[in-house]
Amino acid sequence: MAINDIFLSVLLVLSSILVIVLIILCIKLVYTAKKMDIILNDVEKKLSSVNGVFRVIDIFTDGVSDFCDTLFAKTGSFLRKIFKKKKDTEEDIE
Repeated sequence: MAINDIFLSVLLVLSSILVIVLIILCIKLVYTAKKMDIILNDVEKKLSSVNGVFRVIDIFTDGVSDFCDTLFAKTGSFLRKIFKKKKDTEEDIE
């Protein structure tokens, strides 16, 4: 046997081992993907069950925000009217 035959035999054995390891890793990857799919489906079901609560909270916060905006706008316009009248009366006096 020549040295080339020995290197060829070692290369074939190592490549066979590599192929076997890659097959095992692919099988484990498929099992992991299946488990992740089950977990993601469970999380999706749980999120859809609380989705209504988030909608209610969103509607409530929108209502409070609209109320506060309206309140501040009316308060601001009221204060502008008060201070404008004071300036107008001071100008009339002079």
